[in-house]
Order: sequence, then C-alpha cells, then structure tokens
Amino acid sequence: MTTLEALQSQIEYKNTNLLTKKLVDRGLTGTETYTTAYEKDIDLATADVCEFLLGHPDLTEGGLSVRYTPAALIALRDSLRNKHGVTTGPTITGTRIW
Repeated sequence: MTTLEALQSQIEYKNTNLLTKKLVDRGLTGTETYTTAYEKDIDLATADVCEFLLGHPDLTEGGLSVRYTPAALIALRDSLRNKHGVTTGPTITGTRIW
C-alpha cells in the first residue's frame, strides 16, 4: 500500500489531485510504501482533507448524493490533530462580558 492509498483509506475521498497535494504539503509524494513511520503525516494530511471538505458543497447528480457531515469532519479532524499534539485553534480564556 502506498501513502496515497493509506490516506484514501482513512477519508474515502477520491480526488487524487487534492489528496496528493495534501501529502506533498506534508513532505510525502504519495508513492512511498506505507509504514508506521508515516502515520503522523498521513493522519495530519487526513485532518487537512477534512478541513477542506468542511467548505465543500453537497453534490447531487441523478440518483447519487454525496454529503459530508460537518460535525463528523470536525470530530475526525480534531481527533487526529489531538492524537499528535497539534492544536486546532487558539485557546480563549476569560469570562464573558455579556
């Protein structure tokens, strides 16, 4: 299995160009043979794809409908980032003024 196939297996999204871009952004080509040494990069590339899909519109063509549930994408993205100690955004502390 290649690193591209490993990424596809986690997200089940078939836009090869997007997946390859996310791998290249993480320093991989997509043609490497997958080993556990690539786990962090694959997980974070998957989180990057989830981030992209959050802005992706629903698609309906004929009898086929594709919809990505935002809550599920956010949960997967945050889970993978937290697994590797990557924060998703700023931490806001303080009390509400309203």
